[in-house]
Amino acid sequence: MPRDRRRSLLTLASLAVILAGVSFVFWATRPVPHGECLVAHSRISTIGSEQPSGRELEELAQRLYEEAIADGRCEPPWPRWRGWVD
Repeated sequence: MPRDRRRSLLTLASLAVILAGVSFVFWATRPVPHGECLVAHSRISTIGSEQPSGRELEELAQRLYEEAIADGRCEPPWPRWRGWVD
């Protein structure tokens, strides 16, 4: 195998390993919820009132989840790797 081709293959393999390592570190440090945390809400609507969109419901659920964390009713999310060492 010519020297230039071997060098380019080695460079490509090095880049692939670096990319895999960076991807793994990014994935492992992402915060994820742990434990169970139920967030519920109710709403009274009248006849003819508009139903909330899916996006509005997701935003409401996220806001209620953040409030539950702030109140201490739910544990905050932690990095994925922390679950591996506990």
